[in-house]
Amino acid sequence: MKKGLFALAVLLVAASAASAKGGSQTSAGCGWGTMLFESKTKKLHLILAATTNGTSANQTFGITSETIGCTSDGTWVSNDKKVEAYADVNFERLSKEMAQGGGEYLSGLAALMGCKDEAERKAFYSLAQQRYEKIIPSEKTDAPAMIHNLRTEMAGDSLLKTL
Repeated sequence: MKKGLFALAVLLVAASAASAKGGSQTSAGCGWGTMLFESKTKKLHLILAATTNGTSANQTFGITSETIGCTSDGTWVSNDKKVEAYADVNFERLSKEMAQGGGEYLSGLAALMGCKDEAERKAFYSLAQQRYEKIIPSEKTDAPAMIHNLRTEMAGDSLLKTL
């Protein structure tokens, strides 16, 4: 009984700390599991976090109380995570379409990265094609590196740097 109360107290203190610093959301969502298994990159940690969050049913409490790393709007996946996931799943297609200067998957990436109108999309496609060798410099370039390189190139473009 005392061990259970101690564990609950530790979780409540951790929840307060996460709430105070703005929460910690990963693709596993918010909740105790996310807080206990802090790593945002290791698949095993994400699986353990998602399992803990799902089986303890603490996300509903967290969302309604805005604690344990949750927000009241239920937003769990940041836009950056959406961009990274999209790029990871569609990397080969994106690479091909960047070299071509357009396509369905590149259009989806442009939308996720904030291109709202036709002028921004055209500038995005053009930049991706013209700076392809800087965005994907080698066969070893992976999706996270591609997104990093793309953002670096976008920062140097007068129209795209504000996205």
